[in-house]
Amino acid sequence: MFDVGIAEQHAVTFAAGLAAAGMRPFAAIYSTFLQRGYDQVVHDVAIQSLPVRFASTGPAWSAPTGRPTRAPSTSATWAPCPAWC
Repeated sequence: MFDVGIAEQHAVTFAAGLAAAGMRPFAAIYSTFLQRGYDQVVHDVAIQSLPVRFASTGPAWSAPTGRPTRAPSTSATWAPCPAWC
C-alpha cells in the first residue's frame, strides 16, 4: 500500500505507472477529490486501457434528509471514460 497524501492526481498517475509495469493496482480515492484527477484518469488510465481499479467513496445517504447525495453529474462525468467500470 502506498499513501500519496492529498495528491489525488499523483495517485492516479502512480497507479497508471504501476499498471504499465504489470501490476493491477487499486486506487482508493474519495469521490469529491477524484474529480481533481479526472484528466489523469482519462489520459493516463482509460485511453491506454490500463488495469487500474478505482474504489471511490463519498456519494451516500445524507443523515438528516435520508436522500441520496449522489449528483447526476457524477455518473455523467465518468460514463464517457473507456473501460470505466
